[in-house]
Amino acid sequence: MNEIRSYIRDIEKKSAVVTVSALVLMTIWLYQGHPSFFTEHFARHFGSDPYIDWYQYLYMHLTALLLWLIIPLLLIKLILKENLGEWGLCLGDYRFGLKFLALAIIIMALPLYLNARSADFQAEYPLTKLAGKNSTHFLLWELTYLIYYIGFEFLFRGYMLFGLKDKLGPFMAIMAQTIPSTIIHIGKPEGETIAAILAGIVLGAVALRTRSILYVLLFHWYVGITIDYFCLINSGAM
Repeated sequence: MNEIRSYIRDIEKKSAVVTVSALVLMTIWLYQGHPSFFTEHFARHFGSDPYIDWYQYLYMHLTALLLWLIIPLLLIKLILKENLGEWGLCLGDYRFGLKFLALAIIIMALPLYLNARSADFQAEYPLTKLAGKNSTHFLLWELTYLIYYIGFEFLFRGYMLFGLKDKLGPFMAIMAQTIPSTIIHIGKPEGETIAAILAGIVLGAVALRTRSILYVLLFHWYVGITIDYFCLINSGAM
């Protein structure tokens, strides 16, 4: 009986730490991690550097990595004292993960191309138009964008999903991370925000099935690279 009570207390503690910290970390990022914060507080130190537009988004990516990956990892190790592999940071079921990745890449190619033909997507992506300057700039930009995706996927499909599944059950844990991961897209093109609902559910299910965030991270990065490329091509910027 005491073991059951201890288990319940651990679950309650985990869910409390995860929900409160995730809310705080998302809020901090939305304000202090926004490119406008960089522009207001740091841009003047770079003078007339032509890459200032790039720097503000690199700042955004790095703050996402700090707030959404590094700090949650410290909370898991120091407060919850759990194995990081149980939070999606492992290879997991790679056979299923690779099959999902291959199928998703094929299925999503056409919808991404069609979306990239719209003016609202071309106005939004890539975030810095310097990415279209040449192929080297494009590749470097997508590598820096990976930093953001690592933070994003761990916060939602790792920290929140695996941190809440014991308390809420698999489906409700998926929905618990889908809601904020969709809301954070507000301000993006409408089609992207709507797609984020489906993505939150599907990618959450895949993360639980594979017990890893690796495959959903790679897929999300693929989507980002592809939409950037198609937007540049369709707008004639590359």
